[in-house]
Amino acid sequence: MNPAYRQARFRAELPHGGLPERIAVITACNPEGKIASEAENRQRTAGLHDQLARLGHEAFPVTGYDAGSPHQEPGFGVLCPLANAYAIGNALNQEAIFWIDRGQVNLVPCLQKLEVEPLRPWTEMADASASPRFHLRGPLALLDHPATAFLCSTRCPGDKILEAYDWARRQCDEGGTVISGFHTPVEKDVLAILARRGANILLATARDLPKTTPKELQPAAAEGRLLILSPFAYGHPSRPTRESCSARNRFVLGFTTSRFIPHADPGSSLWSDLAAFPTPKTHHP
Repeated sequence: MNPAYRQARFRAELPHGGLPERIAVITACNPEGKIASEAENRQRTAGLHDQLARLGHEAFPVTGYDAGSPHQEPGFGVLCPLANAYAIGNALNQEAIFWIDRGQVNLVPCLQKLEVEPLRPWTEMADASASPRFHLRGPLALLDHPATAFLCSTRCPGDKILEAYDWARRQCDEGGTVISGFHTPVEKDVLAILARRGANILLATARDLPKTTPKELQPAAAEGRLLILSPFAYGHPSRPTRESCSARNRFVLGFTTSRFIPHADPGSSLWSDLAAFPTPKTHHP
């Protein structure tokens, strides 16, 4: 296998700036490591795009290249299990594919026993333009849905709590998409309504991307209605802090121009977070 694989660089069009938790990078170019014509590589790349669509694998453009030469191979970052990616690479007669697992790039040689060789973090191998704004787990398609940010202080008047519940039920009835940390009591209650009644959920964590999906949200995940996001690097922080909760709230507020805030307690962290952002179009109950 060409040793240049271990020195590869990546240019990627990350979906909305987010890097999925686990992806394979697959190209159809230059089978068996033999240089094909530009026309043939274009045709093979288009064929791979169509194949991934038929298989139901979400994908986005990723080009692998050699920083020391003009050589580059367009391909795709593919959301699929490693075994599936390995099978696709073999079917395309590729020398190897790449497997990115929680930010770590691994080299996987094809046409032999499946083995994974750790290389370096994605942030060291990808161009600056491909540095993720956040990490994610779940269907990329949910990123294309217009989302409304929902945040509420821990202390909240009873009438505002009822407004929040009514608003959540309407999101379910209307097929809405809601992004929140779902951390305070009212936010947790709203999450339960959304999960039970069929709305789309973007759960933004105040720590690195959790290794497992919360049990109560697994049905929503199975239905393709849950996307978990983290604006933090893997391992940092390992648990929520006051500072990371504020950073998460600001990430939520910056994610969309639509928001519903039933109550922000004066002097609270949420109050300060809201003051740091210009007032956008607000979704009223």
